[in-house]
Amino acid sequence: MEDAGFISSTQVPGERGPKRRAYALTAAGRRELEDRLVDAIAVVRLAYLDHLAADETTMRRALDLLAKYLPRAKPRGRTAMVVPTGYLSEINFRWFLSQLFDVVQGDVYLVRPRGTFEIDEPRVTLLDGSETYIPLRDDHVDNAIAVWIPRKRPWSRPLEEVTRVLKPSGIVAIILPDALIARDVRIPIGIGAFMEGVRIRRSGEGVAEVALEKAVAFLEERFRHVAVEPVPELSFHLVIAWERAQSDRTRRSASS
Repeated sequence: MEDAGFISSTQVPGERGPKRRAYALTAAGRRELEDRLVDAIAVVRLAYLDHLAADETTMRRALDLLAKYLPRAKPRGRTAMVVPTGYLSEINFRWFLSQLFDVVQGDVYLVRPRGTFEIDEPRVTLLDGSETYIPLRDDHVDNAIAVWIPRKRPWSRPLEEVTRVLKPSGIVAIILPDALIARDVRIPIGIGAFMEGVRIRRSGEGVAEVALEKAVAFLEERFRHVAVEPVPELSFHLVIAWERAQSDRTRRSASS
């Protein structure tokens, strides 16, 4: 492994006798380890997701969670869904979209990186964009669903963009992967969060962790209501905000 560049070694003082050789993972070694772990854990993860789909308790909890906020959504209005590169596989995405169609009756705008998710569905308008650029005008949609991948600079840009296209009376649901929430490193990370973290970090450079409290405070400055719902079974937090504050409109006008 040392010849392959996966580990490096140094000599360190022994506790009682001669010096001993200590080994550490290199950056290439950590990538190799992650590759092997992902392949091994993926089988378990798929079986776990099948279990969740069949588990009545989990599904009932998910439905109860959504029911709390559906009255504030506008199913017959316009809905925008923003998905960054590498977060959802096509199979998972198509399943998610089918669930969305069970609730939303109006037009759906899918903002995705160019060339991904070719969907042949009359109700879906495909838009080439990103989490930092949504090709819709201000105050255009009633509902917004965004997968948020914090970047090092500027980490808040996707939140600003999704707020911009949302009507003042609209509701936004932000999916924040647990793997990207700043946490106590002494606490072990779950399998699901580990898998999501590896996949997201492979999708591009500049991915960063963010304190959940920081993101919530950012939204509370722009919305009258903000709620946070942990979804540990699926390894993400759901942050929901609705009713844009008047101060947000003033802030945007001043910046433009």
